[in-house]
Amino acid sequence: MIGSEEEKLILKYLSNNATAKELDILSDWILIDGNAKIFQEYIQLHLEIVTTMNGPDTDKLKKNLLQKIKKDKIRSNFKGFLKYAAISLLLFSLGIFFQHERSLTDETNILIPKEESITIILGNGKMETLKTDGNREVKDEEGNIIGTQNNTQLSYTAKAEDQKLIYNTLNVPYGKKFDVVLSDGTHVYLNSGTSLRFPVAFVKGASRKVFLTGEAYFDVKEDKKHPFVVNANEIDIQVLGTKFNVSHYPEDANINTVLVEGAVELLRSEEGTSDLESVKLKPGNKAEWHKNSNEISVSNVDTGLYTAWVKGKLVFRNTSYKQIREALQRHYNVNIINNNSHLEEQLFDATFDIETIDEVLESFNKSWAIDYTILDNEVIIK
Repeated sequence: MIGSEEEKLILKYLSNNATAKELDILSDWILIDGNAKIFQEYIQLHLEIVTTMNGPDTDKLKKNLLQKIKKDKIRSNFKGFLKYAAISLLLFSLGIFFQHERSLTDETNILIPKEESITIILGNGKMETLKTDGNREVKDEEGNIIGTQNNTQLSYTAKAEDQKLIYNTLNVPYGKKFDVVLSDGTHVYLNSGTSLRFPVAFVKGASRKVFLTGEAYFDVKEDKKHPFVVNANEIDIQVLGTKFNVSHYPEDANINTVLVEGAVELLRSEEGTSDLESVKLKPGNKAEWHKNSNEISVSNVDTGLYTAWVKGKLVFRNTSYKQIREALQRHYNVNIINNNSHLEEQLFDATFDIETIDEVLESFNKSWAIDYTILDNEVIIK
């Protein structure tokens, strides 16, 4: 599977925006066993999905390019191929190589997802940036090591104490995912656009309470003496040891809790003002707390549909376009403006895995005739 950094290089290369240094890095990556085939398939898929060829000249150029890929198999003379393809892509950008069916110009048909940093706010209020390809130690105000980072995972090692709670807040922007292992061993996977406030170390004799905005999958370490509580504004989700998913984005009309294993109980939070009665869930249940009506509904669901994001997949079943659009914005960190008001509440089924945002948009265009254009790095649905 292609890594995010390599994918960015290929996208820059395809848009003719790669520097000489980036081309060298990409070239070296392709020479690694197995990567040439990945690159070849990526180029072919990109040509098939992103470009709509019209006219005999463009068909001929496309055929020649694909023959060149197949013939060279991107092996020994790859840098020569890069030059060849770069010239072709330059023609693409000038509008000579093809005409896109949505009449996109060379300046507006390139969608580059925004890049934002994962941050952590420490107990003293200091904010630090976390790189997803780095290893580091997390220290408290006194310089004591309380945790370590290994790429996209942050692990806390502080022991439970009798003193007051000290909180850290992990903020994951759109377009990123991250996970944290809390000091009790509970593993929390954070989706894009999520914030989790949690104690550096839990206090003995008290519940283990964390505060969530966004979406997270919890694999809770069992501790019968210390219930684990997830606060999502008006409600608390209380467990002992279990696996469950909570989705609590501000723009959503509902707060969803999906139980995979164990048991959970939904309660009115101390901060809440609702008259919510406690609701207990069984594995396979989904509880929806409706913000407007202040009511909870419970249904049986396929839990895999709601936890697929942990493995990088986007799975939509009987989902409104509005919800899909918002999920795509969070997942890819792009802005999608829908000018087709009739489309918002229409329902769709779709599954995406390693596709780029361009491929996702093109899929909706070809499958459901949802037309779009790209202007100033924004997607405009017509």
